[in-house]
Amino acid sequence: MADFEKLMRQAFKLAGKGLGYTSPNPPVGAIIVKDGEIIARGYHHRAGCPHAEIEALRKAEDRSRDATIIITLEPCSHYGKTPPCADALIEAGIKKVVSAIEDRNPAVSGKGFKKLKTAGIEVVNGVEKTYAEDFYSPYFKYITTGIPFVTVKFAQSVDGRVATATGHSRWISSPQSLKFAHKLRAVNDAILVGANTLERDDPLLTTRLVKGSNPVRIVLTKSGKLNFKRKLFNDNTAPTYVAASRDSHIKPGENYEVIYLRKRSDTLSLHDLLKKLGKMGIMTLLIEGGSEVITSFLKQKLVDKVYICLAPKIIGKGVNSTGDLGIKKVTGALNFEEIEWEKSGPDMIMSGRPVWR
Repeated sequence: MADFEKLMRQAFKLAGKGLGYTSPNPPVGAIIVKDGEIIARGYHHRAGCPHAEIEALRKAEDRSRDATIIITLEPCSHYGKTPPCADALIEAGIKKVVSAIEDRNPAVSGKGFKKLKTAGIEVVNGVEKTYAEDFYSPYFKYITTGIPFVTVKFAQSVDGRVATATGHSRWISSPQSLKFAHKLRAVNDAILVGANTLERDDPLLTTRLVKGSNPVRIVLTKSGKLNFKRKLFNDNTAPTYVAASRDSHIKPGENYEVIYLRKRSDTLSLHDLLKKLGKMGIMTLLIEGGSEVITSFLKQKLVDKVYICLAPKIIGKGVNSTGDLGIKKVTGALNFEEIEWEKSGPDMIMSGRPVWR
């Protein structure tokens, strides 16, 4: 088992190479071993390309007979854009399959393991399962609910400001933290900001500081008042959308599309937005601001994970990182679980999952 755990960690490193590219499919890594040696590696590069198991099997060729394959996720058992991987493993003569976790896709959900066992292949499941639960949480949410996994990220001073009283915010965090933010962008399918952030910062919302695919860019506007001279409407580096109500009278433009949302009371239905993004194949969404947008997602309890970059600065009067959440007592504060701290230059980055009541 110790050897399997070590190999599984290597397989997850391979799977990580597909983050930001494979949606709406999960990123998967696979390693084939025989007689104590690794004979092939594979990972799912992007949606529509061969799955990790198939890539590894092709590299192994006829050496895969009587070999063991270590896979980060249960092999698929159904026909999609590609044939079932479970069938390919059977045909290749694999004798043992070691997996981290069962696929919660209703089309799979244990059926891949059952097919392998029926064919006489030994199946070992649950190796590095705790890590797998976290790694696949965005995919599991998407495949069971049809809506993206939502991550909120913002940088603030230690007194909770994301900008000065004049709206100036560049840069509160360090260059190291800015690079971290770009890494987050690279592993998310889409990134969203509000109209105020667009106007104030004129952001590109690209991954220019790191290697990775640029996410789909979304600007959320309640009023419908947008400055279409901003860079992201004119640089053609990534698909760009405006999310607004039909009352805004915003029409699709040459370099952007419009996602029309239902209204919820005096604001936009963010759940409607997530449903529509899910139908577009967007599995992960990163919210980068501003304060009003972040507050809206938190109030509607639509956030799955939060990254807060704490910069060792005091601003005093300025723009708060979040607005009124309707919390009257400290006992009613939004708490987090699975909390982690990471040093980033002079900053500290806290990550955690909100505990919704």
